[in-house]
Amino acid sequence: MAVPICEHIKPSGKRCGSPALRDKSFCYYHSNVEECLPSVRNMFAVRNPNAAPGEWPFTDFPAPVLEDAAAIQIGFTQALYGVANGHLDLRRAKLVLSALHGASANLKRLEACLTQCVNALQRKRPTGVKQALKRARRSDTVSLSHGS
Repeated sequence: MAVPICEHIKPSGKRCGSPALRDKSFCYYHSNVEECLPSVRNMFAVRNPNAAPGEWPFTDFPAPVLEDAAAIQIGFTQALYGVANGHLDLRRAKLVLSALHGASANLKRLEACLTQCVNALQRKRPTGVKQALKRARRSDTVSLSHGS
């Protein structure tokens, strides 16, 4: 029996890979993620001198959904661009960079946990999966204050 896979494409270009909800195109997370995020989530906007008449005269730089390493890298790049060109004030940039560092640390821990789970499943040891999940829950807190 074939299980439909979520059709969401991550910033890295990889497909989500989670099972899609019944009669849906996306998994539980990606079917709800847009509803959970604010409708306006721009880091900053830059005036677009080439905007056609009637077109929005700014180019928006929205904060990416931090779901993989590529999205975090995009966030770092946008913050760097914003600061370097004077579009992102230093106070906001510090907050953005702190959040990106926290997301990066969480991603590393998540990847380590998933690797342990996959290894345990490959060895056909469900208790190994349970232990890996328990370790992940215990180290569940990440400080967002990196050198503030």
